[in-house]
Amino acid sequence: MKRLLLFAGLPAVGKSTISKRIGTESGATIVDVDDFKRTTVDPSVLAEQIDPPELRRAYYQKALDHVFRLLDSGVDTVIMDEVFHLRALRGQIENQCRSRGVDVQWIEVRCPYMVVERRLKSGTRDGHILSTDKALSMYRLFGDIFEAFPPDATNHIVINNDDDAAIETAVASILAGA
Repeated sequence: MKRLLLFAGLPAVGKSTISKRIGTESGATIVDVDDFKRTTVDPSVLAEQIDPPELRRAYYQKALDHVFRLLDSGVDTVIMDEVFHLRALRGQIENQCRSRGVDVQWIEVRCPYMVVERRLKSGTRDGHILSTDKALSMYRLFGDIFEAFPPDATNHIVINNDDDAAIETAVASILAGA
């Protein structure tokens, strides 16, 4: 079975941290959506505003095309993490995966602003597009427009990443379901 694990949630809630752990422990291939974003969106825009849906759709599609090439080449499980804040774009991803026989699992990572702020100020943002201050700003901007997942979605789980133990529990839970 071909699978795509999609980690969704506000900026800096721990999507990358958890998805990298899952990738390492499961052997899944990680596709960094930021690589596709960097080639599609003007870097000066990335830290100041939320890019428009048509740009987001373009780099999501580039990343998804790459995922499909990986799956076609024999990779069984791919992981992507991104905000994925718009229901319509999530639906487009799911529809394309379904048409190709790829199982989709959404893993929504949540974390309160105060915890995100504390974590960001105590570490570095190596490899991320956004600095600490910009990540906090984008957390608030996306928080205002993030469209909730349908409450009856069977392929959606929520991870509350509000303490360090939550990461261990989340990783164990996701791996158990894999």
